[in-house]
Amino acid sequence: MNIKHYTLGLMLSVAYPTFAQEQVKPNKEDDTHLEEIIVSTTRLPEVKRNTSSSVIVITQKEIESYAQLNSDMSVILGLAVPSIGLSSNTTSNRSQTLRGRQILVLIDGIPQSTPLRNTDRDLRTISPYAIERIEVIEGATSLYGSGGAGGIVNFITKKSNKDKAFSGSTSLALTDAFISKGKNTNGYKLNQQFNGKIDNFDYLVNAGVIKSGRSVDGEGEYISPRYGLGEVTTQNLLAKIGYDINANNRIEAMYNFYSALQNTDLVASGGRYLESPQIGVIGKKDPAAKNEGTKYNHNAYLKYTSKEIFTNTDLEASVFGQKLYTLFDYRAHNPKSPRWEETGGQATIKAEKIGTRVSILSKIDFTEDIKTNYIVGGDFLFDKTSQPLVDGRLWVPELKAYNNAAYLQTRTVFYNNLTLKAGIRYDNISVKVPDYKTIPLKKDQEWLAIQGGNLDYSKASLNAALSYNIINEFNPYVSFSQGLSIYDLGRILRDAKSDVVSKIETDPVVTNNYEVGFTSKLDNNWNFRAAYFWSVAKLGSDLQAGEGGFWQVVRNPQRINGIELALDGKPIDWATVGGSFSSYEGKMKSDNSSSYDTYMSGLSIAAPKLSLFTTINPIKDLWVNLYYTHTSKRNRFTPTPNKTGVLTYQEGEGKVSPIDLFNLHTSYQYNKNIQLSLGIENLFNKTYYTSSSMLVARDAEYARGNGRYYTLSLTFNY
Repeated sequence: MNIKHYTLGLMLSVAYPTFAQEQVKPNKEDDTHLEEIIVSTTRLPEVKRNTSSSVIVITQKEIESYAQLNSDMSVILGLAVPSIGLSSNTTSNRSQTLRGRQILVLIDGIPQSTPLRNTDRDLRTISPYAIERIEVIEGATSLYGSGGAGGIVNFITKKSNKDKAFSGSTSLALTDAFISKGKNTNGYKLNQQFNGKIDNFDYLVNAGVIKSGRSVDGEGEYISPRYGLGEVTTQNLLAKIGYDINANNRIEAMYNFYSALQNTDLVASGGRYLESPQIGVIGKKDPAAKNEGTKYNHNAYLKYTSKEIFTNTDLEASVFGQKLYTLFDYRAHNPKSPRWEETGGQATIKAEKIGTRVSILSKIDFTEDIKTNYIVGGDFLFDKTSQPLVDGRLWVPELKAYNNAAYLQTRTVFYNNLTLKAGIRYDNISVKVPDYKTIPLKKDQEWLAIQGGNLDYSKASLNAALSYNIINEFNPYVSFSQGLSIYDLGRILRDAKSDVVSKIETDPVVTNNYEVGFTSKLDNNWNFRAAYFWSVAKLGSDLQAGEGGFWQVVRNPQRINGIELALDGKPIDWATVGGSFSSYEGKMKSDNSSSYDTYMSGLSIAAPKLSLFTTINPIKDLWVNLYYTHTSKRNRFTPTPNKTGVLTYQEGEGKVSPIDLFNLHTSYQYNKNIQLSLGIENLFNKTYYTSSSMLVARDAEYARGNGRYYTLSLTFNY
């Protein structure tokens, strides 16, 4: 029997992240509660079903289910969000765009993305066990300033249990591969949480450690440790404390620490694109190499909220900060592709942010049938970023950005059916670039001295949307939004060819995003969503390989268009099925062309993705989740002769073959305190190359994905 076809037959339909509600005992009260999910990342809070754009909420139970398969956040988002590509199975999320464009990543609204010099690590800045839910806004947005050309991913941290003075949970999990040719593939996860409320104080402390073993593919071969997720120790500490001054006034503080460092005695070996994978073998690293990964990521905020400061008017004010230090892999000197004065080296990125936000939320009732809610506010953000090498050489100088912004967002409801949303945000950004020198590729080349200066940007970004909700079966909407992005300014400056900053093309990317779609609720059991979207940017942000093997930014105009479909429902009381499909394509104008005649690289455009799921509750307290993910092929480019005449694909333009993966998660609530869970990643032990390794078309990055792994966990609640 064909296992794949048989399983698909059982799953029935086309995963859109709404199914986790069915992992608890389904009843009418649950359905009503989920219908009223409040989305806060839109800045003007609204009920999810009333949003007139593509907004996805991944609940805590969904996050926990995915984390049983793989606890890496880039893996979870690649499985859960239709228009985010699958994980590269490395520390880099470079190829995981949102609808083909850059994602702005937030933790409780604090920016994790580093637009002055992109780390490509911003999806891996917090543990899944510290997250209450994830809100994803698809499509360009400037709600939080620079960086949201493709949309926003906001990790919202856990809140305390205010029903008890003290409660907690302890979770222990063991992980291992089913098949391995070597040793040390086992790992563990330990998470501890305490929370509660005493008088007017509430608190939460969540601490966790995740230690992964060596990664192996479907054949049991060690996967290359380059940017690898094997033998990584991840630590996360979340602390929250709040004080209710009275019924209307509250102050709250949050701190989160995250670290993920690799410590392995494996070294990368072999690898030939389209022929054989790069693998890991026991060996010695260069003595100068430091453990790669995120050494630390600190986030904190202090927030004050006041309800009814005036009639129908609420106030929120906050200060926040972030401090990040990431180390990339050590690169030995390669005579065929020299860099850094023909020496080896290891790049890092250091980033610090300090910001403030003040907002006032109010409403105006013009008549009984015309009512407006609005939020008006101001943001300030200071961002300091640099890219030094471990040995002290400065690859990208210390850049300082000052961002002041004011915004207004409104939502007007006419006769309870027609909703008009409109907003404007004005950003004033000033980036201070010091005098600096670029590091030459070869020893006999001179360091190019660059005269620094100020780079100033001012932009008013608009958004508008219209939705009509009169019958459950068909709720159409249209929307327009703009995104502003200073895309990877440091990457442009480090490759500068001009000796004056003002002569370098550093203009920001302004993206216009359009969307038409509808949602449907059928027979109270089925939900359907469809959207068609397109976005245009006069200055692009695609990447292509340059000298020394470094990625360079291509500024040619771009256009992306695509569709998204999602369905979920309950054919019977004890089962939920559903899924999603996403497909988009991007083109840019070649030099001196008036038409979009060149395909964008695979680093921006992911292959079409189909996700299916089924969740069943066959007996009391037992839940089984089966997931299927399919990514199609993308083969838009033709190989060209290299220096020796061999046909090769340009980096980022490799052909992507289809991938089919099954994952399984089951949990059993033994009693009110104890839960047992089993997760199996890559259920049928598929041997495959990751999409990222195929599209990059580099021998050194041609690596496979994980083979079959299990995670067995025990959670004790008290």
